[in-house]
Amino acid sequence: MLFVLRMQLADVRAVMYEHLGSLRDPAGPVGAYRGGRGRSADFYSSLDAALMRTLMGEDLRTSLPPAERRAWAGHINSHQRPDGTFTGIFTHHSQLHAHGMVIGALGALGESMRHRHSLYAPFADPGAVAGWLARINWAEQWTASHLFWGGMHCYSLSRHCPPVWRETVFAWLDAHLDRATGWWAKGIPHTDRHQALGGSAHILPIYQHHDRPFPAPEALIDSILALQLPDTRWLDQPGHYPVSYLELDALYALKFAGDRAPAHRGGDIRDAVRRFGRYVESAWSGDRATLLAGHPHVLLGLVGTFGLLQQHLPDEYVDSVTWTDIFSDRRLYQVDAATAL
Repeated sequence: MLFVLRMQLADVRAVMYEHLGSLRDPAGPVGAYRGGRGRSADFYSSLDAALMRTLMGEDLRTSLPPAERRAWAGHINSHQRPDGTFTGIFTHHSQLHAHGMVIGALGALGESMRHRHSLYAPFADPGAVAGWLARINWAEQWTASHLFWGGMHCYSLSRHCPPVWRETVFAWLDAHLDRATGWWAKGIPHTDRHQALGGSAHILPIYQHHDRPFPAPEALIDSILALQLPDTRWLDQPGHYPVSYLELDALYALKFAGDRAPAHRGGDIRDAVRRFGRYVESAWSGDRATLLAGHPHVLLGLVGTFGLLQQHLPDEYVDSVTWTDIFSDRRLYQVDAATAL
């Protein structure tokens, strides 16, 4: 009989909730969270907390009374300027990344933005799609693809988005996908080994959420597996966080592609995920203080990583609730409900 190790995600969930409770700003409104112990409250921490709680199985629309949901949304909206843009954006992220985060948090809360915005204007016309996509920095797409995720992807889910626009976007993406590797963009060298994987994770959800066939799932699986390092990680940056967003990206892309090509290297995918999962368990046990010392935006990636480990290996990462992740969870993309357009 095969002996399967099991990690109790309920224990992780309890630690995360206790930690989030310690980050609540007692002097601030509901939804005000600090960027770490001893730090001040900030915009992204409020968004991250809403997303984390959602990924760990909570429905904020029913778990919180209406007054608290409105207060949390009010705190988020206090960072939106009258022109619709946002203040307090985390580190190197963009207005469109913040927009995607706000869509997720407000949708989970059952609330909406305070002001209209024009963030979709540069690419909302089908005739502007090709030019806008061509201007993305595909060589350094890990960061550049945030623009797609928080911009084109969100717009594609809006009632204002015409079908011809979506067809135009998919036609461009399909034409510029390297079918031999599963990466974007064909013919453009990446600046380092991380760019294609980090970028793809922000683009693949548009295929998933519109149930659109992806042209090269087998090649994508091969490419992701080939990037895994001997230490089981995908990030080759010594001294970085013990668990990074690039690993979440790898787990998500493997789940996405594996679901679309179930006959292709299923055993290799499980082995790669299992080996990395053991690394995550070791980091959680032995380096928890370092993990929890990170900004809530870093912890959001960790929560999503646990969610994807459960999706890949549900008999090994167990809980009474279903964990999700930031890319696949459709509840985080309720664009019409969360946007004041």
